[in-house]
Amino acid sequence: MNRKQYLVTLVTILVLGVTLIITNLFLEYIEWIWVVVIMMIAYLYLKYKLSGPLQMFSNKFNMLVDYDLDLDNARNLCIEKVENAPTRNIKALFMVYQGMAEYYSGDYDQAIRTFNQIELNKLNSVYHVLIFSFTAYSAYELEDREKFDLSIERIKNIQNTVHRKFIPYVSSYIQVLEAMKNLEINPEHYREVIENQFSRNDGYIATKLTYNYRMARYYQVIHDEENMDICLAKVIANGKEHHTALQAKKLFKNTVNIEDYVFPEDLNEEKADNYSEQDLITENKNDIEEIEDIERVEEDDLLK
Repeated sequence: MNRKQYLVTLVTILVLGVTLIITNLFLEYIEWIWVVVIMMIAYLYLKYKLSGPLQMFSNKFNMLVDYDLDLDNARNLCIEKVENAPTRNIKALFMVYQGMAEYYSGDYDQAIRTFNQIELNKLNSVYHVLIFSFTAYSAYELEDREKFDLSIERIKNIQNTVHRKFIPYVSSYIQVLEAMKNLEINPEHYREVIENQFSRNDGYIATKLTYNYRMARYYQVIHDEENMDICLAKVIANGKEHHTALQAKKLFKNTVNIEDYVFPEDLNEEKADNYSEQDLITENKNDIEEIEDIERVEEDDLLK
């Protein structure tokens, strides 16, 4: 449903509702409880027309980004959805996706610009964590320490505003970003955090890429060039145009054969019991549809 279709449907429902109420005031042809029921049905229909496509979009985006690594199509899909979003809330949501797609594509500057353009008041504060985290990740790759530090502070400032269910979700982002910030000071803590967050086998190729890329950074700091190149070779061999592969090519010292590190085809292992950004956006449909209900959202997988 695009903007025009949404407005036409909304106006139609409102006109029918007002007509029903006015005519029933004079004619009293049905009980008022049925007026309420009819209006509720119309409201649920509109809600379904908004939320239904979001599930399909989220699944498609997830497949493009995490399995197929088809980042150009993921990015174009997001841009199309932003341009045709039926409401400002849903537009803001699609812009979160767009910024993530741009980050995964290695277009860090554009990702930051997209995140800066999002109307934060149109999204629940738990989404702000995503926005500031991916802004921080982008700034980190651009070596913009000031923006990186500012983004971490913004996350810390809002962590008490999210529903208590998502405090661990916020803490996970802060933990990873703080470890990245202090990599050179405390590389062993960084290694522990990265292994804890990304070493799991959840069936996502993108998770493996992120894990190996982040570990390569660790080996770079401790001057272990051989293990660094092994991690980078895994990323380059399997990452296509994913941002980790683009960055890995810049760091690779060519001490190992890249072709020796192609991932086996069967990566469909049982998914870990963790949240993901896509899951978060998928499950929080009520919030997306301009309904103030925070009881349904999800948590962490793409702390990348």
